[in-house]
Amino acid sequence: MNKNLLLYFIAAVAATGGLLFGFDTGVINVALPSLRERFHPSPEMEGFIVSAVLFGGMAGPFISGPLTDVLGRKKINIVASLVFVVGSIIAAIAPSVTFLIIGRLFLGLAIGIVASTVPLYLAEIAPTNQRGRLVTFFQFAITLGILLSYVVGYFFADQVDGWRSMFWAGFIPAVALLIGMFFVPESPRWLIGKGRDAEALEVLNRLREPEQALLEVAQTKQIIEDEKHNKGDWRMLFSKRLRIPLFIGIGIFFIQQFSGINAIIYFSTDIFKNVFPDGGTAALATVGVGIINALSTFVAILILDKFGRKQILYTGLIGTAICLATVGLAFYLKDSLSPEIQKIMLVGGVYVYIIFFAISLGPLGWLLISEIYPLKIRGFASSMGSFNHWLFDAGVAYSFPILAATSLGTNGGIFGIYMMVVLLGLLFAKYIVFETKGMSLEEIEKRYN
Repeated sequence: MNKNLLLYFIAAVAATGGLLFGFDTGVINVALPSLRERFHPSPEMEGFIVSAVLFGGMAGPFISGPLTDVLGRKKINIVASLVFVVGSIIAAIAPSVTFLIIGRLFLGLAIGIVASTVPLYLAEIAPTNQRGRLVTFFQFAITLGILLSYVVGYFFADQVDGWRSMFWAGFIPAVALLIGMFFVPESPRWLIGKGRDAEALEVLNRLREPEQALLEVAQTKQIIEDEKHNKGDWRMLFSKRLRIPLFIGIGIFFIQQFSGINAIIYFSTDIFKNVFPDGGTAALATVGVGIINALSTFVAILILDKFGRKQILYTGLIGTAICLATVGLAFYLKDSLSPEIQKIMLVGGVYVYIIFFAISLGPLGWLLISEIYPLKIRGFASSMGSFNHWLFDAGVAYSFPILAATSLGTNGGIFGIYMMVVLLGLLFAKYIVFETKGMSLEEIEKRYN
């Protein structure tokens, strides 16, 4: 098989974990109306149904953290795929809210595992000049999963207990991931770290030219040799020399999540009902969110290795701030705006917000945490970065329906809060984030030696 074709096959299989990530987080958006008819949950219980996946996601890194560095990137993803299968079945057949939450906790656990291990695996498989593109495949797959969940929800929206069919749909890619992971190789950098140089070279020879394969093995072995005087356990992440990577792993996901992205991904149907009282039209507008998200992330795949990470981050932060202000004003000025102008500001603001987010904050979170940590603790450190994502995501998902029922929701103030976080992100981008474009993982690691 052609080397590039094999590389993209591996990326497509691994990124199926991202597809499940997107589907199982996005499906609740379109399943909520059917679930409300079946279980009549309170706003607080509804918030917990939505955020159960996120609490499971928070637990995932504590499993994947140590096991990714011990078992390898491939085996832990096989474990995650099995958990996806179990979670999909429990959620689809749930006889009560309790069982539904248990199923979504399982799904969240699997998502938490793949969220930290798949970008790491792709970064370690990819050539330096394609790393941004390959890792962003994961984010692209997330957006495709979200879009798929919206389309599935649209077709089953009028079905009695349609939410069951929506959750059953997630069973299919879970099985595909389980089967596919048996046909991809282990990470060569993990193999070298375990002293299995011959196996690593065999993998790299399938993906690179022979000279480049030998060079990568030599560079990785040199890094391991240089790191021998450092303790390779979890405490290394909190050492003084890794302070900046630690801050990046926390800060990038705080800004990503508190920019309000998942308030829109999970609740866009409810948001659009402010200008489209007809539920079907609001659901169709939500499908538009999924389409724009996927197309914009595809653009990110094309540009992340051409432009610097910081340059793209600045662009995204400024664009999302303007869009959040527009959406907030659509709510605040609703009594003085014509219905058509309000529709343009609200729907247009959300759609353009998605574009700016999808080319910047969306993929950069996963890309940066897959690049910036030393090999010895890369699995653990990436998992802790993923934990930060889920912690902040859960906070947004749980709080949004509660805040939306207050004056902050009715007057658009909640979008003003998200806008302030994004503006603070400009300082983070300027003073904390460093440029990684064009640097090998070994060159990035040398910054800390």
